[in-house]
Amino acid sequence: MENITLTEDLIESAERRAAGQPYPYLVKNLKSLGIDNYVVKVCNRKRTYTATNGEKLVISGDLDEVDCEETFELEKVKAAVKRTQEGLTDYTTFLREIGAAGIHTYVADLTGMKVIYQGPNSEYEYEEIIPEI
Repeated sequence: MENITLTEDLIESAERRAAGQPYPYLVKNLKSLGIDNYVVKVCNRKRTYTATNGEKLVISGDLDEVDCEETFELEKVKAAVKRTQEGLTDYTTFLREIGAAGIHTYVADLTGMKVIYQGPNSEYEYEEIIPEI
């Protein structure tokens, strides 16, 4: 894999190529750029991408802020994840739903192929496997 400098345009290009497809297609596109993981702050959608070479790119949120509740509700988190996986909600709705369920941050571990949804503190989290395509 060639060494690519991370830019916002590069990430947006990967997102556009995956538009309308299930989430694993975005994961595949990001991995092809050398992205190891990314972290999303749910309340403001600030995203931090980390490449396999350690390079980091921070992208400010581009959506309205989401209220993140202080009470972690696992069943609501699972339901929101399921709805978005089935294509029943858009990304903005998904963020509102997981924020309402107490998720403040999620980490997409593209090497381990999992997403870790984190509540208001580290003792509350939910992990979901990213399917291979």
